[in-house]
Amino acid sequence: MELIEIFRDMGFIVSSFLIGSIPFCYVLGKIVGKKKLTEIGDRNPGGWNLVFNVSKIWGFIGILLDMAKGFFSYYLTLMFAYKSSTIIFGTNHNELLAVLAGCAAVAGHCYSPFLRWNGGKGLATWGGFAIAASFYSLPVGGLAILAGLLIARNMIWAVSMGIIFTGIFLWIYTGAAVFLLSIIILLIIMLPRQVNRNLALGKNFKFRKEATLGDLFKPRIR
Repeated sequence: MELIEIFRDMGFIVSSFLIGSIPFCYVLGKIVGKKKLTEIGDRNPGGWNLVFNVSKIWGFIGILLDMAKGFFSYYLTLMFAYKSSTIIFGTNHNELLAVLAGCAAVAGHCYSPFLRWNGGKGLATWGGFAIAASFYSLPVGGLAILAGLLIARNMIWAVSMGIIFTGIFLWIYTGAAVFLLSIIILLIIMLPRQVNRNLALGKNFKFRKEATLGDLFKPRIR
């Protein structure tokens, strides 16, 4: 691979990270509600906090914008990366680069330089990336997360199940082994954002952590 091609690949990944780091929900919170999401609710500058504590309509718009970050980072990279017959991890070059770009967008959302390396939990951006890879990821990931919520009543386990089952599905559906690698990358990126640092680490992973299912969806510090 020529040096210029390496820099071009890095450009897609860095651009995807920067796109992912745009804090749409935080900006909407300040414009629409004159509130800083990092100071209200669960202090998470993401869509769910915006929905509950500022505006339901603008919150869902923010969620769609966050999904778009993951969707277009994957899709545009897949479409416009230079064509190559190189096979890495059982995956052609373009698919590998697109998956890494999608993961980079999620990383940008979770650790935005515009928010002093703070950010959202990454669910919407990851969802957009997964849907871009295959629309069927939506029911697979949704059912896996729902199963995790019902069985464990713990968002960390639910998110983990969603990432794992979606990655396995995409590997089987597309034949691209890089989606198995994406499971590890996404768990490393996203799980720290689900952890409540006010609690002992073991309690964060406790089964039946919340008293009711409704508690899982209320953005508050607990």
